[in-house]
Amino acid sequence: MPPRIDDRERSVIGKDVIVDGLRVHYYEHGNGDPVVFLHGIGGTADYWRRAVEGVGRTHRAVAIDLPGCGGSDPLPDDGPPQQTAAFLWKAVKAIGLSPPVLVGHSFGGLLSLMMCLDRPEAVRGLVLIGSGGLGRASNPSLLGLIFTPLGEVYPWLARLPLGPEAVVASLAVSGACRPWRLPPQWWRSERKTASSYDALRNTVRSLRKTSLPWGQRYVLLDRLPELPMPCLILWGTHDQITPFWHALAAERRVRHGTLRLLPFTGHLLPSEAEGRLLCYLLGFLDELATAEEPSS
Repeated sequence: MPPRIDDRERSVIGKDVIVDGLRVHYYEHGNGDPVVFLHGIGGTADYWRRAVEGVGRTHRAVAIDLPGCGGSDPLPDDGPPQQTAAFLWKAVKAIGLSPPVLVGHSFGGLLSLMMCLDRPEAVRGLVLIGSGGLGRASNPSLLGLIFTPLGEVYPWLARLPLGPEAVVASLAVSGACRPWRLPPQWWRSERKTASSYDALRNTVRSLRKTSLPWGQRYVLLDRLPELPMPCLILWGTHDQITPFWHALAAERRVRHGTLRLLPFTGHLLPSEAEGRLLCYLLGFLDELATAEEPSS
């Protein structure tokens, strides 16, 4: 059974920190060993609110708005994801989150991988959820959107009557196996994002930056054996954005990894199956704590 969270424990706090002159917005809850959540393209830290509430009962849980998303300022130049990963390390240090467990979904998973490969000694554990960077395959309709003139039209949906609703509905259908299971908070958050021309334009730009016409641009599968930290891989069997066989390939390559496939769940796993996600995540954190206890 998913752990129940009392309403009195729901005290997620929004904060800002200045990193290299740029504002980084994040949500925080709890105390203890830090757990850092990174969202995907087109999302915000609000995507992780339920997970931050649950993990914050026993840890210091922090969800960061990626640069240019939510309340965070964009980076001054539109560089590769390695640049974003390096900036996130500065943000982690500025917030005081070392050494963290990194939890990344989709593009946030790719960034988490890059952070771990850059500083493996500084990460206690890694959780990848429907992660990018583990295979070339990607949804053909998504690639068709960003590499055709439709990508230029897409941001204008934010300014058309019922345009934001159409954006959110298409995301729900492509991202979830059962869209009706998505919580009301997800619909509200995505509706807010889809109402912003700049947010939709940045989504297309980010997708183009991380994609090729035939699939994902950055594939780090062969570097997974370099990771010394324990890894948990969570994936929906009905993921239409990053197929589940990426998870199977990743499990074979990580040195200390556990794979959990969630049936009848899509790419939006953190929202579509938030209770099961929290169970697996808390179990992983408990295992880390047990492994780190000194032997008698």
